[in-house]
Amino acid sequence: MIILIVDDDSSRQTVLRTWLEEAGHEVFAVPGRRFSSNVLQETSADVVLCNWHSPELRGEDVCRIVREDQIYRYLLIYSGDDSPLDFEECASAGADDILIPPMRPAQLQVRILSAERMLNLQRAYAEQNAEHVALNEKLDDAYQALYSELQAASELQLSLLPTISDVYPGFNCDWLVLPSSFLAGDNLNYFIMQDRYLIFYHLDVAGHGIPSALLSVTLNQLLSPQPGSPMVRFDPQLELKRIVPPVDVVSELNRRFQPQGDGYFTMIYGVLDTQTYDVRFCQAGHPSPIKFCADGSVIEVGDGGFPVGLWPEMTYDETATTLLPGERLVLYSDGITACLNEDEQEYSIDRFKEVIRNHADKSLKEVLQAVQTDLEAWVRGRDFPDDISLLIIESKLDVELKGGV
Repeated sequence: MIILIVDDDSSRQTVLRTWLEEAGHEVFAVPGRRFSSNVLQETSADVVLCNWHSPELRGEDVCRIVREDQIYRYLLIYSGDDSPLDFEECASAGADDILIPPMRPAQLQVRILSAERMLNLQRAYAEQNAEHVALNEKLDDAYQALYSELQAASELQLSLLPTISDVYPGFNCDWLVLPSSFLAGDNLNYFIMQDRYLIFYHLDVAGHGIPSALLSVTLNQLLSPQPGSPMVRFDPQLELKRIVPPVDVVSELNRRFQPQGDGYFTMIYGVLDTQTYDVRFCQAGHPSPIKFCADGSVIEVGDGGFPVGLWPEMTYDETATTLLPGERLVLYSDGITACLNEDEQEYSIDRFKEVIRNHADKSLKEVLQAVQTDLEAWVRGRDFPDDISLLIIESKLDVELKGGV
């Protein structure tokens, strides 16, 4: 141990130095007038042994200088004139311990051993703390890298969603996706094929996070009019792509994605004939679409079905309806009804319908904004517990029927 004695009495310095050096310690001694932070740094003292009643530098000032230094040093106080010390006063000034007069070599050695144990604990703690700081820095760097990657993945996923609203003369489509985290398991799309048919789907992969999002993106790529997609068949004789019926599309997906375990998904896949206004869709465990009719009535279409990826031999049914001018078809995920208010009440389908009905004369974008605003008011600032997604298909009023229904 390196010990620094601060005392104006040279004879007492000599006695204390002798006791401490005989115990194997390295000792420095300075009078009060020469003590400073520079002396602390030059000696690299572990322990400062200070005369509280030094006439040239008060004990309170020694304590202040020691405690202002960036390195922790054990501060041991004694009374040079053997008068009693006020432990509370010394402790308040920054002292770690006091020597009760009269001082004896054995008493001093016990206090120094206590100081050594305290310093060893302090150094061990400092080393552990430095390791924790370094580990936290590494974790923070890893978190920032992961955050950036997830942010980029989220932007990429959103870029796969449709960008056109006026998808076909007489028809509008628009959507809302609110992920519960960076990446969403919900997905949707719509596009025109053969200059007549509006293909649309809306799906919800079970679970959250990266696994659900990866399956969602895979399905997004698969459900596009390209070779290998279950939604088209190439007719070599006519050299064109034929649209596959919705039931066959969903059945093929169920065959391909077996077994999925927790990675199953619900979906609606449909075809709208823009010439006849006929709609055919297959519902696989997804909430039933809501049709807002031109006469003001609201009906739910479909009967449920079973999710994709659970049972290999599952059969699916097809639902037929129409979407006449002035009508809207709303597809949504169950993340909407999973929203809870402060009283743990679910956001109801009736409330959902009412919000949309109250904005029947508004644009689809305004309807979607109204739904989002109402959902946010319902949860009152809390995070959504599940992904929320919504797709609205609108048949415009200002277009006459192009064929029989």
